Amino acid sequence: ISIVTDQVQGAFCITLVALVSLFVLSTFNRPLPADFGPLGAQLSSSNPVGQASLVVMPLSLIAATTFSEALWQRVWAAESPAALRFGGVVGGCAVSVVIFLFGFAGFLAAWGGLVDQEQDNPNLYLVQVLKGGAARVDGAARVDSWMGVAVLVLAATMNESALDSMQNGLAAGVAACFPSARGLLLPRCTVLVATVVLLFLALQDLEVLSIFLVSNLLCTASFLPVLLGVSPAPLALRLLTEASLVGSMGFSISSVTLFGVVANWSAERGFGGNVVHGAWFAWVGNGYAAEYFLVAVGASALFLALSAAATLAGVGRRDSS
Repeated sequence: ISIVTDQVQGAFCITLVALVSLFVLSTFNRPLPADFGPLGAQLSSSNPVGQASLVVMPLSLIAATTFSEALWQRVWAAESPAALRFGGVVGGCAVSVVIFLFGFAGFLAAWGGLVDQEQDNPNLYLVQVLKGGAARVDGAARVDSWMGVAVLVLAATMNESALDSMQNGLAAGVAACFPSARGLLLPRCTVLVATVVLLFLALQDLEVLSIFLVSNLLCTASFLPVLLGVSPAPLALRLLTEASLVGSMGFSISSVTLFGVVANWSAERGFGGNVVHGAWFAWVGNGYAAEYFLVAVGASALFLALSAAATLAGVGRRDSS
């Protein structure tokens, strides 16, 4: 069922891309400065946010995809390895094109002076490009056209795939971890409780990017041992143990927290205040700073390397004796 709903949402995505592209081509007539206007400084190679994105985006997306039930569902459902590789290549190319078009729409809006970076929500930059011929209106970005409403409706519909995949993955995980619980009652109740919690969080005044930051950092701290565990190499399976899996994740999470505390230490806050503030900054408030993601993946890799060395040393001693 999930794959079918994803196919429907894929059709919605194609419709959305086509509508936005045609609408922008026919209505956008803003002047585009040769020096990129307000974007000129941000396009410089010395822009720290841009530099951080080169590290954070690949790491966080690869790590999050590793834990995505949607990915493994397609792996298991593939008719053959050849079909899996073909679908992966085609899907990857299609996703790259769609993401570029969405990103370029926001870039075009900012280039044309339709974005106020101090007031506008970055998630609404795409909506701003739909005002192609209008003058910039003071205030936050807002939806004020039928096309903007259509974009939001289609985007919300497509976003259901994320919740759908999460629910299926959670139900499958609960059923696998508790095989003694016969039937579907326990997985269904677990999914219901998780959905209620998500609904409660959705009604809070929380920044979406900060919520994703927590999950992206957790995935970055945990994905290396998972990838090692699904590797077909016999040596990888020998080196990965339950202890190294849990230890790698725990060491990485602790390292990120400690790094946040040390990097933001202030004598004015006291020990307890520094620990709370540092932990909050490391996991919620760092604004996707590259160093926190590097610490997460580096600490995980270091623990796995030390664990592997210890395992090989133990095997060597047993063989020599």
